[in-house]
Amino acid sequence: MRNLEFFEDLENMRNCPIEVTLNIIGKKWAINIIRDLFKGKTRFSEFLDSNPQLSTKMLSLRLKELQKSDIIKKTIKSTTPVIIEYCLTQQGKNLNKILFQLAEFSLKNYPNKVYNKISNATEDDISSLKKFFLADDIHPI
Repeated sequence: MRNLEFFEDLENMRNCPIEVTLNIIGKKWAINIIRDLFKGKTRFSEFLDSNPQLSTKMLSLRLKELQKSDIIKKTIKSTTPVIIEYCLTQQGKNLNKILFQLAEFSLKNYPNKVYNKISNATEDDISSLKKFFLADDIHPI
């Protein structure tokens, strides 16, 4: 039987810890932006290019929210023209295990929603995913 003591004490908490994280990363487009940052994208235009249905207004809003939550950091380089780049903070990099587990869950449980043709996740798929999200250069453990 599971120890439910932690969750039985919710009345002493301001918010459920799971809900707090999902309220930050679960907003529409937020996870796409975070994923793109893990992929090495750093600029506003790159986020738009990889998410064609994302509007500039929504992208601006999500970037501001992710900055406010200390998931990403904005850097302005004083060059001509000015270059604005975004990167994951350490807190943002700490999402790597969560993102890996979410992606692994989808590959294993909903492959028909992940792949273009009917297919199941292979060990190579999981291994590639693990290398991507759990690589030492992304998040030293």
